[in-house]
Parts: sequence; structure tokens; C-alpha cells
Amino acid sequence: MDKKLVVIDGYSLLHRAFYALPPLTSQDGTPTGAVYGFLTMFYKIVSSAQPTHLAVAFDLKGPTFRHAQYEAYKAGRPPMPDDLRPQVPLLRQVLEAMGVAVCDSEGFEADDILGTWAARAAAQDVPAVLVTGDRDALQLASACTEVWLTKKGISELAVYTPEVLQAQYGRTPAGMIDLKGLMGDASDNIPGIPGVGEKTALKLLDQFGSLEDVLAHAGEAKGPKLRASLEMYADQARMSKALATIRTDVPLAQDWDDIGFTMPRGAALLALYDKLGFRSLKKWVAQDDGPPQNAEKTGALPTRERETVSDADALRARVAQLCQRERVAICLEQEQLTLCAPEGMETCVPLYNDLLGEGIDEESALRLLAPLAESDVPKVLYDAKGWIVRLRAHNIELKNASFDVMIAAYLLDATSSDYALTTLRGMYAPASGDTGAALLLALARAMRAQMVEEGLDELYESVELPLVQVLADMQQEGFRVDKAALEAIGAELGGKMDAYSAAITDLAGHSFNINSPKQLGVVLFEELGLPVVKKTRTGYSTDVDVLEQLQDKHPIIPNIIAYRQVSKLKNTYVDGLLPLIRPSDGKIHSTFNQVITATGRISSSEPNLQNIPVRSDLGRPLRKIFCAGGENRVLVDADYSQIELRVLAHFSQDEHLMDAFNHGEDIHRRTAAAMWNVSMDAVTDHMRTAAKAINFGIVYGISDFGLARNIGISRKEAASFIQRYLETYPGVKAYMDAVVARAKEEGYVATMFGRRRALPELASGNYNIRSFGQRVAMNMPIQGTAADIIKLAMVAVHRELAQRGFDAKLILQVHDELIVDAARSCADEVAACVRALMENAVHLDVPMVVDVGIGRTWFDAK
Repeated sequence: MDKKLVVIDGYSLLHRAFYALPPLTSQDGTPTGAVYGFLTMFYKIVSSAQPTHLAVAFDLKGPTFRHAQYEAYKAGRPPMPDDLRPQVPLLRQVLEAMGVAVCDSEGFEADDILGTWAARAAAQDVPAVLVTGDRDALQLASACTEVWLTKKGISELAVYTPEVLQAQYGRTPAGMIDLKGLMGDASDNIPGIPGVGEKTALKLLDQFGSLEDVLAHAGEAKGPKLRASLEMYADQARMSKALATIRTDVPLAQDWDDIGFTMPRGAALLALYDKLGFRSLKKWVAQDDGPPQNAEKTGALPTRERETVSDADALRARVAQLCQRERVAICLEQEQLTLCAPEGMETCVPLYNDLLGEGIDEESALRLLAPLAESDVPKVLYDAKGWIVRLRAHNIELKNASFDVMIAAYLLDATSSDYALTTLRGMYAPASGDTGAALLLALARAMRAQMVEEGLDELYESVELPLVQVLADMQQEGFRVDKAALEAIGAELGGKMDAYSAAITDLAGHSFNINSPKQLGVVLFEELGLPVVKKTRTGYSTDVDVLEQLQDKHPIIPNIIAYRQVSKLKNTYVDGLLPLIRPSDGKIHSTFNQVITATGRISSSEPNLQNIPVRSDLGRPLRKIFCAGGENRVLVDADYSQIELRVLAHFSQDEHLMDAFNHGEDIHRRTAAAMWNVSMDAVTDHMRTAAKAINFGIVYGISDFGLARNIGISRKEAASFIQRYLETYPGVKAYMDAVVARAKEEGYVATMFGRRRALPELASGNYNIRSFGQRVAMNMPIQGTAADIIKLAMVAVHRELAQRGFDAKLILQVHDELIVDAARSCADEVAACVRALMENAVHLDVPMVVDVGIGRTWFDAK
């Protein structure tokens, strides 16, 4: 197998992880957050790059050759944080257990080690990837070396090649050293030329060429001050360039044979991950110590043979053959379509969308795929919903999507934000060298086995997989919008904005940009002299918390609050929705996301129809613009009543909570009676509202501080209320204590149906993070179970409406609510059907109750 090299700047990534992630500790109190973050990045890198050789480079303590050139090199850097210092040797220990080569050399830096390995790779024409957060390494980019720079915490890497540098900076890799020589580097205390920043340095290099050329033509630079600086600090610029130049000749103890890479494996490593609390990383580790059968030193199995098809007749013939197979994987990525059955070679179809390219364009390829897509052959896919939508655009109906790799990955790890195929290969099929459709088959095999092992297979088969079709149909159907009514609301809100703006201007005594926090801060705290509540790095804070604290201080404040509320409604729900109304059908077609939330809930985007406001008098009318799809149609709105509290009653088996639901009592009124020690008849609306906040707050592990803020009482009163609640419902307290204790022991919590959420936060030494983990442990089984129940109901409603031939379509789900667009003639039957299916979706030890309404608009039906 051809070589591929990856070299990682160890301390750079460790430092990045330390500041990007919350602090974590092992059970013995050892800080581990930076090491955990490093390993998360490590597995992402190796799964993407697929190296045959890998090394992690480290700086050593003590001066380097650069300090001999310039004693103040890196002077003024703050000391290493106390929580980071012990993680450096810990990382080296973990890397040793992983069998990963560690490189260092006295007197040199990690950058120099990266440069030396890059030079060795170039000498043998070996492709190399250098991973670091230090932009100095950009000078090492070459025809066979990519530099991957960390950015945005630990989730993203920017890939730099000579072409990227040229496009972004107008410089060659070597030219980046000239740039550093002129502008210096404050982080390394490289002086450069005083007064010359990046912009000026780039102009000088564009005008004259190299650093030496700039210095030679110093007298031609624009401006006497710049000319004087170039002449006075010429030697300092040359020294700065020398300091910034990465060495490529470091004497290293390792050679190629010492850095051969296989995916880390073995029982000892699994035990170490357990000790450190890195349970979520164990999925990357194979449990046997020996290499996979037929594996090379890289641990990669031989790649499945691939044939390339570049004309329509050949693809048509291959599709006909695959229609006779028992199972087929289909993958579309990186401008190529791949098809593969479990046995035999993989077919690759390069796609071209321009007239001059040879081969098949995407639209033609999908049309030629139609016989296979519409056949009953079971299909393994990635993002089956995306495939359904894509094929329907060509009037092709996808049948029998038997396995969706993306959905399976989500079910196995709902807290991940990276379900890319390269990442999944590293997690579930690290020994596979396959890509495309062949990789999908390997992943499906491994994922199915793990779902069975974790008891997730039934949830996958009965809920998540069939839900793919339901969501695709909902997206296609869309939700009709009364555009004229929406525009009228926009005009009304615009008028209110103008009125509030005029009042604010009048009270301020002059006009200013109300939307500018800086200008607003000057008006409130300097001109009007209001007390300063909070400051930010850029000036006075004028956020909603500050304004609420100032409401009684000046009449301008209520007007500003009202202006912001109206402005948000208009900008988000009028100006934001109008462009999304599809002219062809007058509907909004939201995208429903199945792999976003850690609790299993479905989310909606572009636009988020689950976030249409319902509580405020200003926002509630917005539901009037969402209407049934025709004059003789209505909306059927079915909403679970207090589903999460009913799930809590089922889980906790609290006799008082169960008794209230079994007797059809108003749970909020009953709770209020207990909190205030009055009869249920004596409960006021205010008491019930506060009790409602307590009931739902308890589900989310609310604190006395949070409850006090929510219902406007003192913290002491809130603490007393929570205590009385737990005394009233002792089973709830017992359940919460038990679920947290079990989560600490097992490292995860689960819903009634087995959906899991990993909880490494419970092992943190940081109180706030640990408290967050405890709240999640209490809430996720309840909220997740409610999410599973509504999903079961969606699948049942979608299927029943079709089987009974109703002229009705499920068009929206909002947490515990389903909306069906139905013909008026069958609306009552549909309402009864939906109610029955939802109330019997699953058996709880308390009844599930569904409130159903029928109306022309969402507002009327609700």
C-alpha cells in the first residue's frame, strides 16, 4: 500500500482543546479535558487522512536554537495553566498506550519536527499532512504536503496547499516567511519592523518581491516614516525571518519504520480509557490485540475492486444486474455515484455537469438509476430522506430503503456533531479501505451489530427508519401560508415599530440607531444617567436582562423592550417567512431534521416552524397565516396533554402523581394546592401558573435560582417550594436520585425505548459541568421518551391515513403536537383516528390524553 504521512503538533492541539472544551476530570480528580479533546481531534484526523505513518511532535523544555539567535524569543508568554500542565505527560502516556510514535528533539520546536518529516516525505514523493494551530507551518505547504490548521474549537480544520495560499494571501509558501519577517509575530515575540502590519507587509511584498527586495528598495517605499523604519530595522527584519524559518534537518531518533501507524487497539487501551472516563472514545478501539485478518501494517483491509462506468449504456446494464441482487448500496458523494452489492466489485460513475466533460451528468445518472431505485431490492444508503427528495425531483420514487447509515450513526451516538463517512469509517470500520457504496455496506454490517448489542435495533427498525419516509412526505407536502395575511401582519408590525421608534427618539431628545448597542448604551447610561448594570468588552450591556432591571427607572425602557419584541417578530417571522413561500403552491416547505438533538426530538429548519410564537399577544396571530391547503380543507391539530409529566409519573411510580392523572385531575391545580396548602377550589390563576412552572421545571432539574426568576419570587421561597414539591411527590425525588446514580455508574441514560445519551459530564471535576450532567440525566429519559412516543405516533398516523384512504396528509410536528391537512368531508373521522393512534401509541401506567381541534387555520385549530 502507498505511504501517507500525518504529523501532528502535539502541544498545539492539546492547547487548542484545553481552551475549546469545558474542564473534565477523571474519577481521581486528574484534569483530562484537554487530552479528551486532543483524542477527539486525533480520531477525526486519522479517519479523514487514513495515514500509513503517523507521529506526534512535541516541544521540549529549555531554550532552542532560536533563543541563541534572539534571547527575547517567546518572552512574555503567560505560564502554562495549572490544569493543563499535568495533561502534557498524561497525553504522552496515552499516546504510548495507543502505540503512536512521539517525536521530540532538544533545542528544536515541534514546527521543526513537522518540517523535517515533510522534507523526508518530499524526498520520497510521499503525500503528507501536517496538523497544527501555528500558522508558521504554512511555509511547509508543497505539492505533496498539506497543512491542516485547527479553527473553531476542535470541530474544524482548514486545509492549506500552495494554491490556497496563493489565492488567500497572494504568496507562495516561501513568501509566508518573508511576510513574517516584515510584520513579526507578537505571540512568539518576533519583532519584525515596528509599525508594519500584515496589510502593509503584503503591499510591500506585492510591490518589490521578497523581503530582501523590500529592504533593498526601502527608499522607494511610500511615506517617510515607513522608509525610515525599513532602513533602521533592516537587520531586525532579517533576524525575524530567520526566527520564523522552520528547520527541515532536525536530528530525530525515529525513521519511517518507527512511525508506521495502525488504528489503536487492545484491552489495555480500553482499560485506560475507562480509568480516564473516556467512555465515548472506546468505540474507536478494537478489542483484540492482533491485526485484522489480511491487514497490512496500516490496519487497512484490501479495498474492494472497482469498475468505472462512464457511458449511459454501461450504467444501464449495471443497474439491470443490480436489480437482481439481494441487497445494494448506493452512494453519491464527491461528484461520483457508486453502486455495490455485498458480493462482487463496486461500480463507480464519475459525474460531469459541464458540456465538455466526458461521462454522465448527475441528472442523467439519477434517471438511469430509476429501475433500481423503484425496485424492491433492499437498499443501503446515507441520508435516505435526502435521496427520496432528490429522486422525487426527477419523478422517481425510492422504494425499500432498508438501512440508513446516517440515522444509525445518530442512534448510536446522538451527541456527535460529525456523521461524515470518513469519520464513521474510523469509528465503525477502521480496517476498511473502502469508500463510497462499498464503505456503506461495511458500515451497515458493523452498525447493525452494535445496535443489536446495545438493544437499539428495535427502536431503529420500528421508529427511526420508517420515520425517514414520514418526514420526506411532510417536507414535500408543505404548509400553506396566507401571503396577504402575512404581509398585513408585517405592515401592522412595521407601524408599531415606527410608533415605538418615535417615542424612543422623543424621550432620548434626538434620533439615533436603536439597533446599535453602542449608541443605545451612550443614550441610556451617559445622556440619561441610568445606573450601569453590566459592562462588556465593547461597552455598556443593553441586553434583555439589563433592560428588565431598568424598567422602572425611565419610560424609555419599556418602549425599547417593546420595540425589540416587535422588531424580532417582523424580521424573523414576516421578513424571514415571505421569501420562503414557494410560488408554485403557496406553501412553505420546512426541512425536518432527524439527527440534530441529543434527546431524539425532531427539529425544523429553513424555516423553523416549531418556533412560531404562541404565548405572546403579538406573536399568537402569526398562526392565523398558516392554513389548510384548499377551500374545502381544514387542519386537524392533535396535542398530547402534559406528556412529559405523564412519563415522569410512569417512571417515578409516585402514587400521588399517578393518582392525579388516573382521576383526570388538573395536575397544575393539584400541585398548587399542595404548594400553598390550600384546597384545590381555592387555587388562584397565579398559583396555578406558578405550580405549572414548578411541575415542568422539576422535569428539567430546575434550581431555586431558576425557579425564583421564572415566577418572580425570592430564592428562599423557591427553595421552599421545591422542597414541598418533593415532599408532595416523594417518588419523583427517589426516581431522580436513582437515575443520576445509575448514569454515573453506566456512563449514560436511556429512554423507555432504549435510546441512549452518553454523560461524560458526570465525571467532571467542575461543579457546573457536573451539575449540568445531573440535570441532563434527570431530563433526557423523560424528554427522550416523549420524543419516542410522538415519533411512534407519527409513523402510525402516516401509515393509517394512507391505508384507510383518507384525503389527509400529516404536514407538521411540533414537539408534542401533530397537524394534519384534511378534506373537510373526512375531518371528524381523521380527528378520531389521530386521537386514538396517539393515545394508544404506547402503554403507560397513567392514561395518555390528546386534545384535538379542527379549524381553517392553525390558530383556529389550536
